[in-house]
Amino acid sequence: MLKILDSENKISLNDINEIENQIGLSIPNNFKKFILKYNGGYIEEHDYIDTLLSIKYGKITIEYFIKLHTQIEKNLPVNFLPIALDWSNNPIAIDLQKNDIVLFYFDEDSERKIIANSLEELLGVESIDEL
Repeated sequence: MLKILDSENKISLNDINEIENQIGLSIPNNFKKFILKYNGGYIEEHDYIDTLLSIKYGKITIEYFIKLHTQIEKNLPVNFLPIALDWSNNPIAIDLQKNDIVLFYFDEDSERKIIANSLEELLGVESIDEL
């Protein structure tokens, strides 16, 4: 079973709507369900994920990460929603056009890699409701 530690303060649907307006992206419903329950945190013993980004609160929020890597660094395409970081702080993002989960390698010259076909597959569940 997936173990999530040190989640940030709970958020509301209003917080999610606010961030969607600020970043100009629609957050998929399955991720909304997940982020309402776990607003960021750390995952114990996962193949890819170390840190889950939060919507609000905490050091690295999704909004901050988007501003830094989409607008300033320009190394994350705009149709990707960053949701987590791997052990080397490389972003894991949802491809909002295909719903694939993609790992970007910012610390090396590797191509980005599809690591799951859905959020559920990434988290090892049939449904987000299982968490």
